[in-house]
Amino acid sequence: LSIGEASTGGGGSITLNAGSSPSGAGGNIYLKPGNGSSDGAVYFVNPSTNANYGVISESTLDFSGQSTISMSSSGAVDISSSTTVTIQGTGGVDFGDSYAYGFETGTATVGTEVSGEIAINTMTGVLTSEFSNLGAGVTNSFEVVNTRVNAASMVLVTVRKDGGCDPIVKKVEPAANRFFVSVKNIAATACTSAFTLNFVVMN
Repeated sequence: LSIGEASTGGGGSITLNAGSSPSGAGGNIYLKPGNGSSDGAVYFVNPSTNANYGVISESTLDFSGQSTISMSSSGAVDISSSTTVTIQGTGGVDFGDSYAYGFETGTATVGTEVSGEIAINTMTGVLTSEFSNLGAGVTNSFEVVNTRVNAASMVLVTVRKDGGCDPIVKKVEPAANRFFVSVKNIAATACTSAFTLNFVVMN
């Protein structure tokens, strides 16, 4: 299917119009490549070089033939997957100074089921200490079971509420499906309530 050329002005266009209906759904337009030992695809061809710069097939949406691709919307853009979404850029990933939110988070209290342990399978969250009266100079160590963590993970833990004393994070050690935390009260007096900790897991 081709259209005429022009030596001046713009070249001819092709318009595909599906049927309309005043009382029902409008008609669709289907682009169906041929099948064979391997199925065909829809290609986008540069009019000057006749080189393919983009392809859409059953498993591929590839416009790597272009140096820059822009996708914009006046509303929301939703990208979802039933498995994994990978965003990769050789020069980095730029969020354009935008507000990023919606991170996986949760809350848990140490020792709820087993003393010195807690399970929370999120990338971020808030941990509440098992004890409300951690003594002066005493170190409290506990284990956080978390399937998001591996031995190479970076796990950042900071104090959120001090519990009326002066807790500091001494050590955070990641391992397979867990991390270990040690917190010491460096105040001269015991805590008067439970302290809380923020954590972030980065892989």
